[in-house]
Amino acid sequence: MDSQQGLQLPPDFFYHRLPNGLEMIGQYMPSLRSVTFGFQLDAAVIHEPEDKNGLAHLFEYMLFQGTKEKDARTLNEAFESLGARKGTSTSLETTQVWAQIVNTRLDATLDLFHEVLLMPTFPRDELERMRNIILQEIRRRDDEPMSRIFDLARLHFYAGSALGRPIYGTAEDVRALQQEDLVAFWQERYRPNNALLSIAGNFDWERVVAKIERLFSDWQGAASPSPEQHPRPSNTVVLEHQEGKQEHLGLMVPFPNYTHPDYYAAQIIGEALGGNMASRLFVEVREKRGLVYSVSAGLSSNKAIGSLRIYAGTTPEQGHECLAVILNELRRLREEGLTEDELERARVQLKSEHIMRSEGSGARMSANARSWWYERRLRTPHEVKEAIDSVTAEQVMRVLQEFSPLQPLTVAAIGPLSREELIGDLLPLS
Repeated sequence: MDSQQGLQLPPDFFYHRLPNGLEMIGQYMPSLRSVTFGFQLDAAVIHEPEDKNGLAHLFEYMLFQGTKEKDARTLNEAFESLGARKGTSTSLETTQVWAQIVNTRLDATLDLFHEVLLMPTFPRDELERMRNIILQEIRRRDDEPMSRIFDLARLHFYAGSALGRPIYGTAEDVRALQQEDLVAFWQERYRPNNALLSIAGNFDWERVVAKIERLFSDWQGAASPSPEQHPRPSNTVVLEHQEGKQEHLGLMVPFPNYTHPDYYAAQIIGEALGGNMASRLFVEVREKRGLVYSVSAGLSSNKAIGSLRIYAGTTPEQGHECLAVILNELRRLREEGLTEDELERARVQLKSEHIMRSEGSGARMSANARSWWYERRLRTPHEVKEAIDSVTAEQVMRVLQEFSPLQPLTVAAIGPLSREELIGDLLPLS
């Protein structure tokens, strides 16, 4: 038994590893009466065969459509009888299969997850129904430029890697996917050495460990290592012409990711730049000049690289000026950093958001899974608060010197403007 020997874990945090490689982490939250758990796996977009984009997203829909012991209706009724909320979420690098229940129903819910993860059947009749749902999602995405703009930006920002693929996939690939593709993906990626169980809430850790050992100790096989991604961002402008009265802009630039020592300073920068109604972009682009109906900034992250992302929705008549003001604010940010007032407001905002998220078992389960997956450590809410509080203006400038908010910059646009009309003499940037 591989338990917590040699690990320095905070109070009320736990770790265990089964002989087959399945890892378990837990956070005990005695004030709650609920439990949220999730199995996280390297079984996502970057693991799809190149000609089967959309497989991971279809797979998450199909996973709950039947097991060797229950058809889709019976399985759904079993979860409903327990009052369980369940779901799956697929990102570029990982997939999470999760449930939230009253803590007295934990054992019974884990029994159902044993079926779902180890005995799925991917029935053909359900496959056609789920395929049609995803094709509708793709059509809706294609009809909504605000939803599609960062698919376009990511495709070029992550050039040279699978990170640029759309999560929903393409309609052509989704139409071609078959039951055999789902089975092959399950056999390759859903293996114990590739899985992490994260649980948070009110539970008895020793009892949970014993239950998981009974259910999953016979789970065998080994997934191949996750493919390394080596994106090569460069200064890029990509336009998708679409007639209409809106111009959608999406900007991406490399920034610290989860594992970078200055990650919390980067979060402060993102918050101060465009995370709230007192942020620079909101004030300068919307409030002072009325150039947008929506503007925001924030961070995204994966194992290989992080990014600072900016969105702006404007009109074709104001598109050029809107982009010019955004670029000027990025230039000013690079040269001047943040004021002490901006720094403090961003600290307060991030801490408030963090505290509110920390009060729920679902948010803690996901945060712990992400931290362990990428950093092999578990951060307490207090640690995160201290990390945010400790960010200094000097640290912010260090980030902006290492990661310029202007280089290399990907600018994506969907709307009626030509490159000359939108960009003019704004690029290349100095």
